[in-house]
Amino acid sequence: MIRDIQFNELEKLLLNIGFAKVPTTGNQQVYQSSPSGALIILPAYEQQDYVQSVHLVAVRRVLLENGLINTNTFNRFLEKVAS
Repeated sequence: MIRDIQFNELEKLLLNIGFAKVPTTGNQQVYQSSPSGALIILPAYEQQDYVQSVHLVAVRRVLLENGLINTNTFNRFLEKVAS
């Protein structure tokens, strides 16, 4: 898995595929998919922070399991952002 993905790029992907940021208290960021109800909870990354690979794996899993993106599309996102 590619490690140099900035949080702002990941957030842009989530918003583009139908997630909305959910207001929350604490040190996390919550995104919910309107069509599926899927939740993604991430630490409070700053926009330019690099996303830890464990979080990329978790996001990928949620997206795939809920049919919100396919493997090839997610891999292309990683390749495009990393280049």
